[in-house]
Amino acid sequence: MPAAGSGFNWSILFLMAVPYAVVGAVGGWLFYRYRAGRPGSGRVLRILGRAVRLRCPRCGRTPLYRGAFAMHAGCAACGLRYEREQGYFVGAIYINYAATVVVAAGTVLAADALLGLTLAEQLALGIAVAALVPLAFFRYSRSLWLSVGFLTSADE
Repeated sequence: MPAAGSGFNWSILFLMAVPYAVVGAVGGWLFYRYRAGRPGSGRVLRILGRAVRLRCPRCGRTPLYRGAFAMHAGCAACGLRYEREQGYFVGAIYINYAATVVVAAGTVLAADALLGLTLAEQLALGIAVAALVPLAFFRYSRSLWLSVGFLTSADE
């Protein structure tokens, strides 16, 4: 462990690890619920399937988005409110960040191993992927967060 003032900052390591801990904990809980064999364990897969299709987690009948990035206020069919309070989708930022890091780092490492890129080319590729993945995954991260919130809430 480096001494204080040696240039290593443990808080940065902590901040980088938190999204993976959150996503891992939620994923572990969902896996536990699915494997527990309780009545309704198929419910988890059904609701996560609705998240992937960008549909309402309660009924699955209406789309979550009315535009590229604009969500409906609630479900037109069942009345589920999507944004419960200000800052509700902060967890979706963690999901999006974790997905971005995995895809960007995986792309850079795979391209380096297969193509033998220079450091400048790796940085250019990494920055381009890290800028595009959050835009492409934005809707899915919000949908997954909404579905996890629906699964963990008692108000149905």
